[in-house]
Amino acid sequence: MDSSRVLALKVLLEWEERKPSLDLLFQKAVRKEGLTDLKRAFARELVFGTVRWMKRIDWSIERFLQKGIDALSPTVRNALRLGAYQLLFLDRVPHWAAVSESVELVKEKEGKKAGGLVNAILRNIAREKELLIPDSPEPLERLSLKWSFPLWLVKKLRKRFEEETEALLKALNESPPFTIRANILKTSREDLMKILSPFRPEPTRWSPVGIILYKTQGILESEAFKKGLFQVQDEGAQLVSLILSPQKGERILDVCAAPGGKTTHMAELMGNEGQIVALEVNPWRIKWMKENLVRLGVNIVEINRYNATKPISFKGFDRVLVDVPCSGFGVLRRNPDLKWRMTEKEIYRLTEIQKRILRNSLETLKDGGLLLYSTCTLTFEENEEVVKEIAGQKGVSLVNLREYAFLPGTFFNAEGFFLSLPHKHGTDGFFGALLRKS
Repeated sequence: MDSSRVLALKVLLEWEERKPSLDLLFQKAVRKEGLTDLKRAFARELVFGTVRWMKRIDWSIERFLQKGIDALSPTVRNALRLGAYQLLFLDRVPHWAAVSESVELVKEKEGKKAGGLVNAILRNIAREKELLIPDSPEPLERLSLKWSFPLWLVKKLRKRFEEETEALLKALNESPPFTIRANILKTSREDLMKILSPFRPEPTRWSPVGIILYKTQGILESEAFKKGLFQVQDEGAQLVSLILSPQKGERILDVCAAPGGKTTHMAELMGNEGQIVALEVNPWRIKWMKENLVRLGVNIVEINRYNATKPISFKGFDRVLVDVPCSGFGVLRRNPDLKWRMTEKEIYRLTEIQKRILRNSLETLKDGGLLLYSTCTLTFEENEEVVKEIAGQKGVSLVNLREYAFLPGTFFNAEGFFLSLPHKHGTDGFFGALLRKS
């Protein structure tokens, strides 16, 4: 059996049982197996693609089942999903290979009868794939099936994005570009692009320090990475630090800082002069952050393990970045499992955490200081509603980013909030609101 598919099934079974972070689960599984780069890439495609399109895949499989897909054993269910994903979404995989390999995965664990069921269903899907187009008289249910999103989330996004909703759902299902940020403490974007020419670099459209790489194999083993000439970071995340615009010699607070992409970017914008106090509660994320600081040559960051939902003892900052924990719907291109792990109830739990962190962070500002509230999600509840409630307090005012930032107007709504979007800007989805302490 193909080792990529064996690993993919193993990961899907564990993910379905426990619903951990899919990315962390996959990385852990890959380290144990020692696959070649090519097989690792194929296994990742299978795992993330299957989870991304799971609702539509399950709908397709159920066309040929008497009972629902949940009546099947976990092994049969997930082997069918893997096979159906290959048949429906991967043109480069021969149909016979998708079917036969899925059958072998099941036969080894559950016997010939289960293998026969998988064989019959996948052959039907292969034969009728052009007809397997989800439809419904209810428009939002149709979008939910077509683009494989929970119906409650489609309703929430529709309320916000109206006629743009389908374009957004489509973009959130696409594979993101591999984007890096040139470390301007050590190089320039132009020089870095020359160094990385074998990786087919192109400059990003919006960030002046971003580069998209169209060939990525071996990039994290390259000398340029080891020497700290760049950091992997989405273009939308780069724009967040640029909006806050920290200056040389200032004192900055970075709340919920790890893994440190925005922290190190701010240090680079400051020319490594001044002070950044970084707060993070998770110890292994702090370890990861420290490694990045050393590699990038940043030495103005002081890391403190700290739970920012509690009052913050550090005071007197010129600027504060508050990049709060959130539902993460803006980064579904990278984390498709969030569609199925996150619930509407969890969003409301997160908003209470976000409000506490934002209130505590405002207390650390100097008079006249600026605070940027940031998320990587798209819900009103976690973005505008949090900010407006807090900004209504005495001594805190909102800054209209349309008048403040360097970006074109498509990045800002009528109220002056920042919002980067996959279907509009080609970036992950980020929200930003700037507040000033009077």
